[in-house]
Formats: sequence, C-alpha cells, structure tokens
Amino acid sequence: MPIDAYSLCPGGTGKKIKFCCPDFLPELEKIVRMLEGDQHLGCLKHIEQLQEKTPDRACLFALKSMLLRGTGQLEAAVANAAAFLEKHPENPTAMAESAIAKVTEEGGLAAIGLLHRAMAGCDGQVQSSVFDAMTVVSRALMSEGEWLAARALLRLLTAISGEDRRSLEMLIELNRSVHVPLILKDDPPMANCPDDAPWKERFEEALAPIETAGWQAAADKLAALAEEVPDQPILWRNLAMLRGWLADKPGQIEALHKFAALDVPFEDAVEAEVMALLATEDPLGDRVEMLNVQMKINDLEKVETGLTLDGRTQQIPFDPAQMTSDDSPPPKAAYLLLDRPVAEKAEDVTLQTVSRFIGQAMVYGRQTDREARLEVIGVVSEDLEQLKTILAEITGGALDAEVKQEVMGKVSASQEMMQQKWRPPNDTTHEQLAQLGIEHQRDALLKQWPEMKLGLLDGKSPREVAADPDSRTKLLAAIMVLEFWNDRAPGDFDFNELRTELGLPTLDPIDAVEISVETIPLVRLARIRPDTMTDDALLLGYRRSVAYGAAAAMEKFARAVIERPSLDGDEGQLRAYGQLAQMEEDPDKALKYIEGGRKASLAAGISCASWDLLELPVRLVQGNSQAASNLVNHLQSSHMQEQGVAEALMQLLVRFGIIRPDGTPAGPMPGGPMPGGPEPMAAEPDAGKIWTPGSDEPGGEKKLWTPD
Repeated sequence: MPIDAYSLCPGGTGKKIKFCCPDFLPELEKIVRMLEGDQHLGCLKHIEQLQEKTPDRACLFALKSMLLRGTGQLEAAVANAAAFLEKHPENPTAMAESAIAKVTEEGGLAAIGLLHRAMAGCDGQVQSSVFDAMTVVSRALMSEGEWLAARALLRLLTAISGEDRRSLEMLIELNRSVHVPLILKDDPPMANCPDDAPWKERFEEALAPIETAGWQAAADKLAALAEEVPDQPILWRNLAMLRGWLADKPGQIEALHKFAALDVPFEDAVEAEVMALLATEDPLGDRVEMLNVQMKINDLEKVETGLTLDGRTQQIPFDPAQMTSDDSPPPKAAYLLLDRPVAEKAEDVTLQTVSRFIGQAMVYGRQTDREARLEVIGVVSEDLEQLKTILAEITGGALDAEVKQEVMGKVSASQEMMQQKWRPPNDTTHEQLAQLGIEHQRDALLKQWPEMKLGLLDGKSPREVAADPDSRTKLLAAIMVLEFWNDRAPGDFDFNELRTELGLPTLDPIDAVEISVETIPLVRLARIRPDTMTDDALLLGYRRSVAYGAAAAMEKFARAVIERPSLDGDEGQLRAYGQLAQMEEDPDKALKYIEGGRKASLAAGISCASWDLLELPVRLVQGNSQAASNLVNHLQSSHMQEQGVAEALMQLLVRFGIIRPDGTPAGPMPGGPMPGGPEPMAAEPDAGKIWTPGSDEPGGEKKLWTPD
C-alpha cells in the first residue's frame, strides 16, 4: 500500500495527507514499509512510541487498531477503539473500530448504531475500516438471526465490492436458508411518491440519504413526514423497510401495523402483519417454558430398578466423558421418558396410542456436596404434572416430593403441537411412519390449533375470532407464520384447508398473465399456475425459487419444466431433473428423475457422469450392491478423464467408507471388491469448479456436479 502526500489519511479524516498531517508523512511511510515487511509487532511498538509524543493522532489510532486486531490482541483493540472514539467522536474510522469492538464484547445488535453512524459519515465514499466493520457486523447479525439487517448490509457490501466473495457467499447462503422465512428475503424497491402529492419534495429529500448509506437519517426524515401525513401507505411501507435494515424492531413493527391498517390490498396488509409477527420474540403469543426438572432421590436402588424395568422408559447409551463437567461427574444412567409403554407391534399403533416423548431423565449418584438426584431435561411446562405422576408411579415414591425447576428457554406451544415427538415400535415401516405423520399434522392443524388460546388474539382461540372482521388480518397472518413453521415438516398439508375450516379467505392460484414473475412477492411465487407461464417466465420462476430456497415453488416449477416438451435439452431442464432427484425422499422416484436427466443430457450431447454420481449414493443407501458396483465400474472405465469426476467419485466413496482419503481401499465395495483396487484418485486442476443442478453459475463450459 504505497503512500504519498496525495493519499487519503489512514485515520479516517476524509482528507489527503497533504491537507491533514503533511508533517507526519515520513513516519507514515516508515509504518507502511514495516507493514509491507510483515514487521507487525515491531510496527505496533513503533506506533505506541509515536503516540507518546503525539497521543491524539487519528492515523495512529487507526493503524494501531488494525494491527491489534490482526495480531489477535482483542482486549487491547477494544481499549484502543474506545480511546479513539473518545478523542475523535465524529470520525467514521473511530466509529467503525468501536463497532467492531462492540461486536467482540456484546454482539451485532449492540454495534449496529455505531456502524450506521460510520457509514453515514463516509458520505458515499466507504472507507476500508468502515467496510471491514460492515463485514464483521453483518456476520454477527446473521449468526444472531437478525436476517433483515444482516441481509441489507450484505447486499450493500456486494454492491460496493464485486470482489468480496465471502459476503456474496453469505448472502447466497442466507437467501437459500430454509430457516429464514421467504417473506424476509424479498428485495422490493422503495415505493415511489405520486407526482401530484404536495409533499413529494420532502419525500424525495427524506429518501436521498439512502444513496450514501445514510439509512438512519432517511428513516428519521421519513418518520417525521409520516407523522404529518399519516394516511399515506407508501410512507409507512418505506419506513418499515428502512427500520428493518437498521434492526429497529419496535419501529419496524409500528410502521408495519400503520401500513396494514390503511387502505391497502388485503394480501399486502396480511403480509405486513406477518412481518410484524416475525419481528417479535413470541409471534403468536403462545410461548411456554422449557424446563429442567430436578428431584432428590431418597432410594437410589429403587429408582434405578423402576426406571430400568418400566415400559415407559428406555435406557440411552452415552459416553460418560462427554457428560462430565468441571463441577459435576457424569450421570449413572440416562433414559427416555414416555407417556405410555411402546406398543409391541406397529399394526397396533394409532395417533391416539403412539408413545410420546416427554423428557430425558438422568440419574446422578450422591456427591460430596449434593444428594443423589434425578434430573429431567426438555420438559414442556404443560407436561410437568403428567411427568410428576409418571415418575411417582415408576419409582414407587422413592423420589422426594419437592420439585426444583429451572427455565431453560421458551418455545411456541403451536410449534410444540406440530412436533412429532414419538417413540414408535421397532417394526414400524417408513410408510407407516409417514402416514402417522400425515394424520398427526392434520389433527394438530385442523382440530387442535383452532381451539388453542393465543396471546396474539387477546387470549381467544382462532375459532372464536374467525368471524370477527377486526381480527381477520391478524388471524390470517398467524396462519402464514404457522405455514412457515410447518414448511420443513413431512407431508404436504394445504393450509387453505385450515383457512376454509375457519371460514377465512383462501390463497388461490395466480394467473401469470396478471403479474410479473420477477417481482411478485416470494411468498406468492408458489401460487402461480405454471400452465399460464411462457417458457421464459417458467424458467425465471424456477431460477428465482432456487435462488431464494422457495421449496414449494421450486418443486412445482421444476416438475413443469421437465414436463414441457419445448424445453427439452434446455440447461434449466437438466437442473430441474437434478433438483427433483435431490428433493425426493422416495428412492424409486428419485431414480426416475435421475434417469430422465441422464437421457436428456445424452440427447443434448452432454456426459452422463453427473447422473451416475447422483445415482450412486441412492443405490448405496438402497443396499443395491450390484447397481452400485456397476456405476463405479462405468465411471472408472468411461469418465475418469472428465473434469471433476475423480474428485467427486472419491468424495462419495470416502463418505460411504469404501476408500480412505488417500484413495486406498478401506473396505469391500458393496457386491464385491473394487476391480483391481483403484489407484488413488487425483483431482483435476479445476475440479473445485463443479456445476450442480441447483447452481446459478455454470460458468460457461459445462462443469461436473456432485450429488451433495
């Protein structure tokens, strides 16, 4: 990093050295030479000596912060950042370093205010220290589940620097995450002001700071305007968006409620209420406590005998070394506690008779400073009385009547209701378990949930308020939240059944002619009828669903893509076959998609190696040893010279314990030894650039894709 009089001062003053500290240029040049020579500790010592002579120089504070962080001296970096900000409270670099220090000590939310002050202070020319702080804070926010604020920063980072691969990768990861609701992944533009609005000039003035990352200033100005003109939906909509970027959840919730209460399309109002619910810790107002329950053991032998013999318990094997802590030895034994004995045969099990898990019990013997005790973790507060009754029956009164309980956290009762916390008989088949899951899902959502009392509904049940027009928007929003929570559950429950059960409006299919596939809200994407979409619109919808992890839309559009003859041989069709194969739980159906993709690839003159690699793990999991051996033989004889094949095959065989990481055999190939004991498989020079059916960047020349 060469430096001269016309370089910007590294202290974040925004001035060139010639106009900031020209007398200090020789010292800065010396510091740069030391940095280029990797003399980090020596450079740090030199800076500290200079600070003794000129203690308030911003450039020395900034360079010292960089070196302290780079050498892992975090405590010293925090102290230096505090001193820097105290001396230069309006300096963007000082604020950025303090934001990084805040992340270290308190997390991303604590740092976001300082960061936005630093961003605004750059006046559109983001300094390297501020860029670093944006990166650190965005990662912290992402880990804390602050999706909107993290995503806004990541989008800005990738816009500022297209070479920032890590931020781009994190943004893609967030977009595709199944843990982030679709409604929080949308990128709608700021709503425009009507040309005839008398407040248009003030509106545009309020949004102007956004261009230079002055999000807080824009939010403050927009809020002032919204208070004066409170009946304009676009003001509250834009304000809600800005406050989401700023992680101002109370302000965001207020703006969303204001928007939803105005004269806006009904679906827009419901979706605004959904976002408001997701911004709270307890969206439905139904959280219950998750407990750690402890009871003193009066007769250890009797307790152990009861737990071992009773049909409502199952002993859990465990490694004592992993259960030992500094202040406590490991338990003597651990058990699953069930509400009833496990049925002997799967054919006897119904939704009403299947055993349900209510906690995990651990038996601790007497210690120097503690009596023998039984500790049960994972107990929902609503199950506490049942737990005490069951334990009294199992142990025959060998437990003390006094129960100590510690709240470990809180969970939504609605989410708990949907959990399949069962212990089925050992002979239960996959098909039986799947059917039981479907029955449970329908019972929970159509019978139990409509009667559940929710704080969101002022302590009333969904059925009680369904006919109340004033409660309808909130109730429909609650159902959409429930739908997100249910997304990863097995089965294909149609939430329109629940809406119909409660006499509410349903979310009906959407004709593609009436909307833009590119801009329709992600939560509505799966409702588009594929038969009304052009080829281009269908491929765009499919790509958008993949990019944002919209599973329902992804599966729907992928099926339409492979069934449309006009798309035969299209790259999007090959991706759709692969996507469906990887999403399919039934191996036989997955193999049909794989075969369809293989035929389409061969017809397009593309190697079938990718499909062989996708089929191989399916065959291994199936236990079809002959088919697996044939695939390995075919790949070795016909495709090993193709880019990425050797590495992909090696990864698969290592994963299944067939070869070691060095390429030598570790065990027999299912169906017999690998022919000739293959040579270690060396990866091609560019083998890391592998194309997958769900990838958005094939990179020109077709690359091989791997099954995972």
